[in-house]
Amino acid sequence: MEYEIEVKGKMITIEHEDFKNRINFEDLTSINPSNIFGESSTISGDVGKIGLMKAEVYAMMQEAKLEISIYESDYKKKLRAQASKNSGKYIMKYEGESIEVKLTEKALDTCFESEPDWKKLKMTHITLEKYWNDLDSMYWSAQDKSKKLNGMVATINPEKFKDNVAKENTNSVITE
Repeated sequence: MEYEIEVKGKMITIEHEDFKNRINFEDLTSINPSNIFGESSTISGDVGKIGLMKAEVYAMMQEAKLEISIYESDYKKKLRAQASKNSGKYIMKYEGESIEVKLTEKALDTCFESEPDWKKLKMTHITLEKYWNDLDSMYWSAQDKSKKLNGMVATINPEKFKDNVAKENTNSVITE
């Protein structure tokens, strides 16, 4: 996967191997005591990939938010134009019936909330927020794993590792 970003007028391409279509949260965030050194050398790459995915979803979320804002603005403009031609009132449909509504700023604040197109845009934004929150949770869990692994690796060398592994149940993992 590639990401292009502009920094001070210069385009930079960030390239990385993509995650598979499935990320096992437990495998990513839990520490395998039999492979501390292997995990410590790969977790920072995973944290970086998750960070890039977060940035991508955040951009999509902001675009969806902008689409909602534009929709609301256009909808309000349409109603203002209608009210200017209809003695300060605009027409709303409610349960198949046309209703005249006096144009006020308060009335315009929620006038679009029953519109199917607005609801669809809002649901897209809500879904993207959920994706961002899911990735945020995964990011901070992987970040925590990375910090713990760095602390462990700093105090253990590979030769002494087997001698220092506790033979007990730790975090639901039985070590040998």
